[in-house]
Amino acid sequence: MSICFLSLETSKIFNQLILDELTAQGFEGLSGALIVLFPYIDEYQGITATALASKIGYTRQAMHKNLLKLETLHYITFESGTNKKEKAVVLTQKGIDLMQSATTFIEKTQQELSNLLGEKTLQEYMECQYQIFTYLNEKSPGRMTL
Repeated sequence: MSICFLSLETSKIFNQLILDELTAQGFEGLSGALIVLFPYIDEYQGITATALASKIGYTRQAMHKNLLKLETLHYITFESGTNKKEKAVVLTQKGIDLMQSATTFIEKTQQELSNLLGEKTLQEYMECQYQIFTYLNEKSPGRMTL
């Protein structure tokens, strides 16, 4: 199995576990395509739909469709931001609660992995992942930031 395929599959499984946990906690209407948006909205507060689409690799049309769904579900709202042409995407309290629940689950899972692999091994794995990200990102014309 190639490193690319393994990374994709690991990410898909982790995202599905997060989605299952959030659904079990009563966060409704979510999908894999929607939950990947939350960390970006949280990290880049005041991000526009266009910038978000660019960071994630969605078309502007797909991004607007997904954001409208999240707005209908009351996870986000749109506010006037620094960009006068486009409104900023902002988490509502429900969206903030979702992020807190997801973070708690991720931290719990990370602790379980640490118990399984050993803290040093997990830390080394995460450092290797970061080095791989940095190396590949430097080769990419549309560089991402963490």
